Amino acid sequence: MLNFFSHNPDLVQTFEDLDLEGIVALRERQFSAALQHEAAPRSFAEASSDYRAALELLGRICADDIAPLRPQIDAEGTRFADGRVEYASGTVTARRLLSEAGFMGTMLPREFGGLHFPASIYFCMIEIVSRADPSLMTLFGYQDVGELIARFGNDELAARFLPGLASGESIGAIVLSEPGAGSDLQAIRVRAEQSDSGQWRLNGVKHFISNGCGDVLLVLAKSEPGQSNLFALSLFVCPASEAVRIKRVEEKMGLHGSPTCELEFVDAPAYLLGSRRFGFTRYILESLNQARFSVAAQAIGIAEAAAEAAREYAATRHQFGKPICQFPAVDNLLLDIQTDIRSSRALLYEGAYWLDLKVALDEHIAELKTEGTDVDAPRQQLAIASRRLNLLSPMVKYIATEAANRACYNAQQVFGGMGYMRETGIEQLVRDVRVTTIYEGTSQVQVGASLKAVLGDIMADRFDELDAALAAAASPLVERIRNLRLSYRQCRDFLIARKDNRYNEAAARNLVDIYASILAAYLLARRRGDPEHERIARRYVISAEAAALAKCREITEELFAAE
Repeated sequence: MLNFFSHNPDLVQTFEDLDLEGIVALRERQFSAALQHEAAPRSFAEASSDYRAALELLGRICADDIAPLRPQIDAEGTRFADGRVEYASGTVTARRLLSEAGFMGTMLPREFGGLHFPASIYFCMIEIVSRADPSLMTLFGYQDVGELIARFGNDELAARFLPGLASGESIGAIVLSEPGAGSDLQAIRVRAEQSDSGQWRLNGVKHFISNGCGDVLLVLAKSEPGQSNLFALSLFVCPASEAVRIKRVEEKMGLHGSPTCELEFVDAPAYLLGSRRFGFTRYILESLNQARFSVAAQAIGIAEAAAEAAREYAATRHQFGKPICQFPAVDNLLLDIQTDIRSSRALLYEGAYWLDLKVALDEHIAELKTEGTDVDAPRQQLAIASRRLNLLSPMVKYIATEAANRACYNAQQVFGGMGYMRETGIEQLVRDVRVTTIYEGTSQVQVGASLKAVLGDIMADRFDELDAALAAAASPLVERIRNLRLSYRQCRDFLIARKDNRYNEAAARNLVDIYASILAAYLLARRRGDPEHERIARRYVISAEAAALAKCREITEELFAAE
């Protein structure tokens, strides 16, 4: 039987290549956590075995039980009547299956029923779930609601909300966007007011809220009257109640199984998470890093579903006496799809490493402080991890979601006219993947968020490290990747010398594309011994080298200058 983990060679190899030993040791307190929790691993080998077993179980459930429900979920969608949302029957079944298997609390602490897995494993799971049904990701993929409560909430909030989130009995949602305040969060108008008794209440309207009918809402609201900057915002835990009214559910192009709601808060009781005035600048920024990677993983999972469908169709569809996969034009489309998927996956798990390291170091430093131990060394590590994460989070989200859209488009093209028909299912994947370049910040927003770090070449040390390893292995691609770096430096130096912020912003997409391609090229080229992968790596590097030259020329010849 098909398994969405063990029968995906690149995902399996990616898992095996994850460099998690030091991170897991930190998070498991050098594996002394097993003294308090029977389920905690006693060594990294045991932890890795647990992760693999979980991924294999999830891969089987998703392939055998959930993926067959996808057409029905898409056709049925969600229903909205009398202020209540009902999920498609297939979504209800899928949620039950994931809950019974214990996957709804993947990253949450064990004391509340969670698995306490690192984010890297969670993103593997999001890939697998999204391949089965893309719309299911918003139920499965909002586990960062619980993680934020676990990391920044008090004991009372954790005890009240985490067990239900870990068991799957409760579903979470992050509530940010408002009419007139999409990416511009400092324009938020939903108000949080505190009574004399200390009770917080929320008033106002939020819209475009994925899974807004959830049970536990994390709401960003204006808590400081008279202020209009980002420090006027605090984050609140708001349980579902009659004071949280669902006004409408959007009719969307795709992700029909995921309700996107408009919410009205009318004196809705809520609880402050963490400290006032840090709702965005600390807590939501932490959440956004993870959320961007989650959407990247969702996009890759959708692209994987499209790739497999296209491969199977090309192998069985005959024209002129042979399967169409034997025609070079189709074979190259299939290679393009795999190249987009593998390069995106390589970037995603590079970013996931720095996210996992940052979280582990945050926890480790907090423990050292309570012991009165010096924290200078881990703080230096944390600074590096944070800088890299703050670039990779937006950059990976941009690159991976754009690549997944290309992959799904090319997969539909493999089907020809049949790809336009609903019976093949490929048109649903094209519809579903489209939003990934839009929600959690559009591609344009992600490029803008990446620009300063790219101009600063903050991955230079990482590039040097990867370059040295490739050179030592006598990789035939190392000189081509060095040419990519030369193109980047030429463009960066030109933009810095030009001293025109408006031009830099207009040219940003080209520069970020080149920079991301350097990292992806190094990451793809370092895996040796698999002829198929080496073919894809060579294809990617040669294509990226040619594209960088063209993009560099556009920048230096001032294509983006205003008339």
